[in-house]
Amino acid sequence: MSGMPIDNLVMTHQKTPRRPTPRRQLKLGVLRDNMGFLSRVLRNMAVQSAEAYVGELDLAAGQLTMLGLISANEGVEQNEIARVMLMRKSQVTTLIQDLVSRGFVTREEHGADRRYLKLGLTPEGEALWQRAAQLVSTHSEMLLGVLDEPEQAQLVRLVKKMLASHLSDVGIDLS
Repeated sequence: MSGMPIDNLVMTHQKTPRRPTPRRQLKLGVLRDNMGFLSRVLRNMAVQSAEAYVGELDLAAGQLTMLGLISANEGVEQNEIARVMLMRKSQVTTLIQDLVSRGFVTREEHGADRRYLKLGLTPEGEALWQRAAQLVSTHSEMLLGVLDEPEQAQLVRLVKKMLASHLSDVGIDLS
């Protein structure tokens, strides 16, 4: 066996093809009606399917949200973005820094306190957000497409009601 080329050793040890395992339907038990579980799966589904809609923009999901918030709130502070997105300041700093380095966002000190940074969109950032907003809207329509219009409106209304109740101290205007 010592004289046998390594390629022959690999080729002589082939595995027998395995039969595909049928997919098992998992029971969810109490998770079936658990908002935490359902919202996590829905969010994961939305994030995974978003690639087909917004992947061309080469932005993280959080960066899309940040562009939208900055567009709607010119001069918003970086800390406010972190608070509203329920993210650590360090996470927001990393994502914003990338947007700044790519020329989409401006960051300037807010008065005498250098810890507070006001954010704005560059013309390139505004153009990017306008394109992103169209793609995000199309993606949202796809996600909601399994519901008829009254169901879509009801779902959005109920989610906003839950957010308003649980996040009233965060400072999100859901109207």
